[in-house]
Amino acid sequence: GEKSPCGSACCKRRDPKAPPATQRRGSFLVVGDWGYDHVSHSWNVQPQCSPLVADRMLETMWMLGDVKFVINVGDSFYPNGVWGKGDPQWQTKWRDVFDEDLRSVPWYSVYGNHDYHIDPCICSDDIKACAQVSEGDRNFFEMPNYTFYKEIPDLKMEIVAMDLNQLMDGWDHSKSREANAFMDCQWTRCKDACWDR
Repeated sequence: GEKSPCGSACCKRRDPKAPPATQRRGSFLVVGDWGYDHVSHSWNVQPQCSPLVADRMLETMWMLGDVKFVINVGDSFYPNGVWGKGDPQWQTKWRDVFDEDLRSVPWYSVYGNHDYHIDPCICSDDIKACAQVSEGDRNFFEMPNYTFYKEIPDLKMEIVAMDLNQLMDGWDHSKSREANAFMDCQWTRCKDACWDR
């Protein structure tokens, strides 16, 4: 059998034609805050962390043999997100890190606060301006809107994806509701417009 990407022989690729080991309908993986940048993380995160996460996800996918999708809860592109579909970070920080098998299933995603910094959609009401919004293209995340739902009939479930970045300071009960603005507006190119959104 094939060795896992990390070198351990404990995980072999499961034959997709083999009957399932249990009666479950399928499985999915969840990942978040996996983005890595060699400049902003050089002091606190080792460069091999993202590849190790990707390797473990691939091992788990092979072991389970029935992964239907990945839930990606954001902060995918540190330190400031991506500027568009042509941003090279799609290749260097996602496609080159996460195996093609992992990217063969939808990555249902939401924005993390860092993902917005240079993304054009933070300064626009046009959803088509958003660098990470995409539907049906496995070269990118599956994110039809900031907030969306997706029925998964095979698993008899529904995914509800909600962008709650505006409430990231909601834990601080000393702040009024009005004071709970998206603090990362300070890092965008449209600071004033961002505060009003």
